[in-house]
Amino acid sequence: APRPPVLNGTLWVVAGDPVSVTCGASSHPAPIVTLSRGSRVVAVAVYEPRVTLSLGSARPSDAGSYWCRAENQFGHSSLPFN
Repeated sequence: APRPPVLNGTLWVVAGDPVSVTCGASSHPAPIVTLSRGSRVVAVAVYEPRVTLSLGSARPSDAGSYWCRAENQFGHSSLPFN
């Protein structure tokens, strides 16, 4: 199974400012890494070690709970963030 995901990015954001959050995980074979908000996938990287969510201008409606999930055929690991 992939190792637990790790976040790299700004989680405190002022409305109107740009934001970028990268989630990565290592595994062999390479994982599929997804960023989701609720049941909606907002970013995905297939067989890559990381995925980045970038917003040019953050809005209050972008606030909420997100999940980073890394998976391969041996299992999965997830990390929640706000």
